[in-house]
Amino acid sequence: MNHYQIVKEVINDWDPMYLLPYTSEDEYEPEIRRIVSLLPTISVEKLAVVIHEVFGEMFSSCRVPSINNCYPSALKIWNKIYNNKFPNLKKRY
Repeated sequence: MNHYQIVKEVINDWDPMYLLPYTSEDEYEPEIRRIVSLLPTISVEKLAVVIHEVFGEMFSSCRVPSINNCYPSALKIWNKIYNNKFPNLKKRY
């Protein structure tokens, strides 16, 4: 699975703006593309900040999930991408 597909799966499962019951599954495509473009140089903590910032820029800031609410999705994305690349590493959590 490529990075775009991983991010799309996690973001759509989370549905941070609660829009997917009313729109297409491509609703978050611009946000997903922006997140994917930053993946190669990012830690899981920074990924949570990026997710928060991207949704803050694209949607009204009063509706955006907090960084703490972004962290579980950031961790899922990071684990799906990097645990596959380093399968013999022990998990630190």
